[in-house]
Amino acid sequence: MRAGPVLAATLVTDPERSEVSRLGFFARLARGLGIGHLLLFIFALHLFALSFPSDTSNGSGLVFDESFYVTASHELLHGVASNLEHPFFGKVWGVLGISIFGDNFFGWRIFYAVIGTLAVWMMYGLARNFFTKEKALLAASMLAFENILFIHTSLLLLDGPPVLFALAGFLAYFKRRFFLSALAFGLSILSKESGVFFLLALVLYHVWANRKNLRTSLRPIALRKVLAFAVILSLVVGLPLWGYDAAYHPSAKSTVLVQQTVVVDPATNQTVTSTKTSTIHSDNVTNPLQNFAYYFTYQSSLTGCGKVDQWNCYPWSWILPFGVTPLQYYVSTVTVTSRAPDGSPLSITQFHPIDWQGIGNLVLWYSIWLVVPVLAWKLIRRSATEAGVLSGCLIAATYLPLTYISLVSHRVEYAFYFLNTDVGLALGIPLVIGFVARGNERTERLLVFLWLAAAVVFFFVYFPVNPFAFRS
Repeated sequence: MRAGPVLAATLVTDPERSEVSRLGFFARLARGLGIGHLLLFIFALHLFALSFPSDTSNGSGLVFDESFYVTASHELLHGVASNLEHPFFGKVWGVLGISIFGDNFFGWRIFYAVIGTLAVWMMYGLARNFFTKEKALLAASMLAFENILFIHTSLLLLDGPPVLFALAGFLAYFKRRFFLSALAFGLSILSKESGVFFLLALVLYHVWANRKNLRTSLRPIALRKVLAFAVILSLVVGLPLWGYDAAYHPSAKSTVLVQQTVVVDPATNQTVTSTKTSTIHSDNVTNPLQNFAYYFTYQSSLTGCGKVDQWNCYPWSWILPFGVTPLQYYVSTVTVTSRAPDGSPLSITQFHPIDWQGIGNLVLWYSIWLVVPVLAWKLIRRSATEAGVLSGCLIAATYLPLTYISLVSHRVEYAFYFLNTDVGLALGIPLVIGFVARGNERTERLLVFLWLAAAVVFFFVYFPVNPFAFRS
């Protein structure tokens, strides 16, 4: 049974309309805004932000890991294997943008901006399976105003596509379009290997949903559906990788040979040294199993936090309000000096017109300390809803493995990996609000407004472009 509307207007018969005067603002706000308005607003912000920086001359204008993925997109476009540590499909959107709009900032980033906007739409569609329109819009808004998602889908980075396709996969699953769900989850994994965590969340949820019908689930017809899902998923991931390996001939190992030749110039009797370098590729990757083996080997090699500050290195640091030091993706600095009438400097002020920082919306991130206890309490009391269980499965499948990997293998983690966990938190926040409000619509409205307002304020404080900081 769905919870009552969060922001819907209530009918009143009081002639003085005292109740409407107290609640009308929030009710009118909910009635006037919809998912279409949110999508247009976020896409407009993407279009504005992706042009900073726009100078792509001399190899400049690349932000953070765009230095890898723009290059990889170029090489993918020209038939050269590169960036084997991630599947190729996440870079296809860069190839498509460059092919249509040219080798410039717009071509690099435009399709990722579309992907980020569509991810918000999919989040809304998924939440509508469990919540009212208003609560679903809240869940979508929390994802829309997540700084790290916005940043990683305003640039040519790989973390947006797996989120989009995973959300599409969950939506298809709850619409009982299981084969379409398998296709979407396959594309999520093909976009980046982290899509496996979303698939794990689906498996956990499916086991919980069918726990009371184990015998039914083991019937041949049910087993055939599971097998068909697995086959479709494997083909969606495996066949494109196989085709990529056959067409691009990637290699897991490269050796650079340096050969020096020393000759004596008879005319001057001086020694001349010439150097020739050549690259020998070995350990060719020829099938999907080898691809995934290389992903695992490469990721396992990234150990030690000496080169990365601890806040970015350890997953538990991301949810603790101590020593928050986001990675500086791209920062431009303008220095303004004010001078006295005699020309002597009075003060020096620095502004950052372009300031891409690897920080998520901490209003959303720190909500884990409320979402997880509420979900755990509901599970203990056996009152957990489908939305609550899915939220818990998403948080467990996308966050706990990173903690385990960090503790056991000492693998360097980066804060933007928490982006995948944001999906579960965005789904859990409306549940927390309902739990705290205990059916009081006025309290629900107030909590929704305060939570969303805090997230929006944080989003714009760390927005990557500050128009007011541009100084001549």
